[in-house]
Formats: sequence, structure tokens, C-alpha cells
Amino acid sequence: MKSQKYSIFTISDSTYFRFTEVFLKSLHSKLDTDKIEKVFVCDSGHTDDEKEFITSFDKVQLIQPVKKIDVSKSLWDKNWLGIVNSKTENLLKLINKRVEPIIMIDIDSMFIKDFYDLLDFKSDIQVCHRPFHSIEYIASFFSVNSKSGKGFIKSWIKNIEKINKTPKETRAMCKTIEEFELSNPDFKINKLLVEQIHYYDNEKYIEINDTRIAHFKTWKQGFVLGTKEDFENRTITRGYKKRLSEYINV
Repeated sequence: MKSQKYSIFTISDSTYFRFTEVFLKSLHSKLDTDKIEKVFVCDSGHTDDEKEFITSFDKVQLIQPVKKIDVSKSLWDKNWLGIVNSKTENLLKLINKRVEPIIMIDIDSMFIKDFYDLLDFKSDIQVCHRPFHSIEYIASFFSVNSKSGKGFIKSWIKNIEKINKTPKETRAMCKTIEEFELSNPDFKINKLLVEQIHYYDNEKYIEINDTRIAHFKTWKQGFVLGTKEDFENRTITRGYKKRLSEYINV
């Protein structure tokens, strides 16, 4: 039987370029690219040299955002929140043009091993589940069947507009999941454990959890986005220096 292909969607700008480098290099090192249709990088602000680097990878395509938002240098500022909240709008625009399942993954990620065996293309969506947390899901990894999951994305976007507390993206997704579970019993939501699919804890837990993607989620504020200090705080202090050295100088 022929394998179902999928595409990957992410969003990046110059402040996240070092993460972008790790993302793309590790993707092509660890994933079976024969099963990938396209890797779409939404360009929220890159230099010409950065664009040339990004598009030098096989199957990688730069796409333009729904709306232009200035690059952010500070976590939680207006531009940062605007870019994060617009991810779903850009995903919907892409879904309207594509037929294959699309997986949205945050750019501050490094692929550890392939996750294809965890994908369920019969599901309408697949979400990153963390039942131990007060916010039960996290929007850093989200897989959608472009044929049947479009309505969920539209409702998610509407809920983002209703949420007052930041960050809105994940909270709005959680609200949408709750609504769909109550009103759409035939809508299939596959829940992937955060520890296995997209984990943001220390490197020492990678093997025991069979983690597929490391997520360099921000743990503390105070670092300027795009600086060496910000990058190292998210990666080196969590024990990832050896794994990172496969892709960049650390």
C-alpha cells in the first residue's frame, strides 16, 4: 500500500533563524522525506540570505503570511502575540489550497526521530496532549486532515478572538476541542502524549519517553528574542548541546 504523504507548516522570522536552521537540518536528517509532500515556511520577516538558505532544502517552500506583522524582539509583546495568533489564519489559508494532511509545528523544534508511525490520517485532527497540566493541550504540534478538519480551524480562529488571557492560541484550541467533543461526536480527535510527540523538558528524558521532537519552548522571560543568550537558555541549559552540534556550532 502506498504511504499517505503529508506536509509540514511552520512560521519563522529573523529572530528565530538559528532555530530555523536546526529545524530544517534536523528535519532532513531524521525524517523520511519521501513521505513529505512539502515543508511550508511562512515568512514573517527574513533577510535575502536567510531566504536563500531556507529554500536550499529539498521540498521547502517559503510562503507569504496572511498579514504582515513586524518582527518581535520581546516575548509577549504586541508583535510576538500577533504572529502567534496569526498562525491558525495562515494554516487555514494553506489548507484551502492543499489536499494532503498538514502538520503545524513550532519553529523552535529539533527532530529527534521520525514520528510517521504516530500519525493517524483517519483522524480529523491530532493534538498534543498533556493531561498533567492545567491547560490540557498545547498548540505547538497540530495535525489536521485538510478535507475534514477545516471547520475546526475556523472555529479555533473565532475562539482566539474571544479569548482575553494570553497566550491565546493554545487556550483557544483547548476551548475548541471541548466544544467539538460535546457537539461533534463523529469528529475524531487523536491525542498524542506531549512527552512522546513534542516535549519541552530536559534532554535526559528523550530516550525514556521515546520523544520524536524536542520543543525549545521558552521557560523564562527576560531574554531578548534572537540573541545567543535566548537560544542557549532554551537549548544548552536543557542538555541538548551534543545533539545540536550535529547541525550548528555550539
